Amino acid sequence: MPADVLAQLLGPRVEAGEHGLLELLAGRRPLLRTPELDRVRGRLRAEGRDALADRLVLVAGPLRGPGAEAEDAAALDALRAPAPSTPAARAHRPALPELLDLARGGTPEQTRRALGRLVEEYPPTPGGEPDPALHAVIEELLRHPRAGVRLHAHRVSRALFDRATHARSTAVLLSDPLPDVVRMAARKLGRASWEPALPELIRLLGHPKPVVRSAAREAVTGFGTAAVPALRRAAAHARPDRRALYADLRARLTDSDADTGPWTADTGP
Repeated sequence: MPADVLAQLLGPRVEAGEHGLLELLAGRRPLLRTPELDRVRGRLRAEGRDALADRLVLVAGPLRGPGAEAEDAAALDALRAPAPSTPAARAHRPALPELLDLARGGTPEQTRRALGRLVEEYPPTPGGEPDPALHAVIEELLRHPRAGVRLHAHRVSRALFDRATHARSTAVLLSDPLPDVVRMAARKLGRASWEPALPELIRLLGHPKPVVRSAAREAVTGFGTAAVPALRRAAAHARPDRRALYADLRARLTDSDADTGPWTADTGP
């Protein structure tokens, strides 16, 4: 089908996080450049998926509907009009509970707008603790049925919360139903070396999706020898046929691995 029809049909699903569609189309079929697909490509680059972003073929095309010329003329007339003699009324500043209720109970688009206003109107104060009600809403939205809302809530948590609180928000996404979201969360927690996430990252070493297992292994490896005690505990509670999974990685992280060679059992110190 034409690039404009394809973009119209797939754009909302891709923006909601169904990036598997992009894997099928990347480098093969062109898509009409739309604001949604531009945002998706920017998000891919922010998540370190430059290869997939570079392979997307976005072609230029009309993005405005009928009547755009009349709207342009009206906008120009408004710009040419003299400024009013009285100062403009101050924009309404919604109360925090009002924004939180809209973020929690609105449509996905209303939720995104409410989260944006929260960042604008209620930025964090240096050294201040996050509002408990705000933190509760973000935690709830990190489990929203729509992937786009979950990812937006995660980005907002980075803007509103301190490093540790944002790391806890990221750890919530380690249980996300979408493998791409789990992979992103694992990579971020690995780069941040946030040790409270280690047990969950080690659990993901046995995830059914290879992309998640690979990201989890990379994240755990980034902790270095700090991950060894957690790997030892995981092996102690694992089924016998899965202990080698932890023993192999633990052996790679220990300084003695180069001298003694790979361990043959998971009963060593």
